[in-house]
Amino acid sequence: VLNHLQIESLACLIGNSMGGMTALSFLQQFPLFTKSHINVSGSAQALPFSIAIRSLQREAIRLDPQWHNGQYHGVGYPRNGMRIARKLGVVTYRSAMEWDGRFGRVRLDNEFQPTQRFGSEFEVERYLDAHAERFVDQFDPNCYLYLSRAMDWFDFCQTCVRNSEDVVEALSTIQLQKALVLGATTDILFPLHQQQQIAQGLARGGAQTQFLPLDSPQGHDAFL
Repeated sequence: VLNHLQIESLACLIGNSMGGMTALSFLQQFPLFTKSHINVSGSAQALPFSIAIRSLQREAIRLDPQWHNGQYHGVGYPRNGMRIARKLGVVTYRSAMEWDGRFGRVRLDNEFQPTQRFGSEFEVERYLDAHAERFVDQFDPNCYLYLSRAMDWFDFCQTCVRNSEDVVEALSTIQLQKALVLGATTDILFPLHQQQQIAQGLARGGAQTQFLPLDSPQGHDAFL
């Protein structure tokens, strides 16, 4: 696309979360095309915790009878699987501090019914229900599966020309003039030490690099 638009270089490439992974991949595949880079809540490889969470999300979709082995168009839609997958995701995008500050243990106003004891009773549950309902009508289930697996597969060490097992060393192959790397201290999905690795690697590669850990209560979603 950039070649088609006759853009010969980029002043700055910015990537958040999975976009940060994509940006690192671009920088590796097209060296010297970009002068500077801003990486926000990104990572150079997926960690076991993140892979485990995404595995549960995919399983929720695949076990929904309406998924039909991915051939659901015209015959159904795995709505319940998507709702559960989205709820799991949202829980990891935030931090325990934010959940407590926003919702506490506030209960819903409706009168408690013994027969509904396992339904939504707390405000935080209603929030997750509403968030999931909005999401299922806006995102394709198969896209959800492929994009989440793509994050699991991403490992800059394996794509690096040096094929190094050391993340910092692998990232040092990227050549930039300047770099800014940001992350949230409360991020459990892409932990802060992963952004620190990116900053160290880019600095070792010769970039004038600044690393900014943000003391945000909003977890991974802080970049939004």
